[in-house]
Amino acid sequence: MIETAAEIWFYHLESASVEETLPPLIEKCLDRGWRAQVLSPSSERLQALDSHLWTWKPNSWLPHQPPEAEDSHLSPIELGASPVGQSEPSARAEAVFLLDGASWTATEGVARIFVLFDGRDADNVTHARQQWRVAKEAGLLPTYWSQGEDGRWAKNG
Repeated sequence: MIETAAEIWFYHLESASVEETLPPLIEKCLDRGWRAQVLSPSSERLQALDSHLWTWKPNSWLPHQPPEAEDSHLSPIELGASPVGQSEPSARAEAVFLLDGASWTATEGVARIFVLFDGRDADNVTHARQQWRVAKEAGLLPTYWSQGEDGRWAKNG
């Protein structure tokens, strides 16, 4: 059951990958003082992100804990395993990132949900469309972001 969310942003990845798109978005959330939770049903994706977030650009790292860490709640970024269609955001996260078909169930205390989906994968696109409909039916105002040829993201509604 969706309670409320300030914003739900859908990022349609066509040329960029999750690994290219996710870190700058997380960094912007941390700049706002928000905690972030990254959810995916893929343990392989979470393991890869665990390594990637430490080294995603020179002279920068994003402090995080993997899903199995006992003290993951102490980190500003929490990676979490989530079955497709079942996600429970951390009560301590203001930003929730949904990858690989992860969905949200409750949004209490969440300021923004980011749905990153691969536009080259028909199943990902279908799932994102379903999530868009659920958000609209819940009275939320989803926003669609697409990447232009110059690599910049543009809001499309």
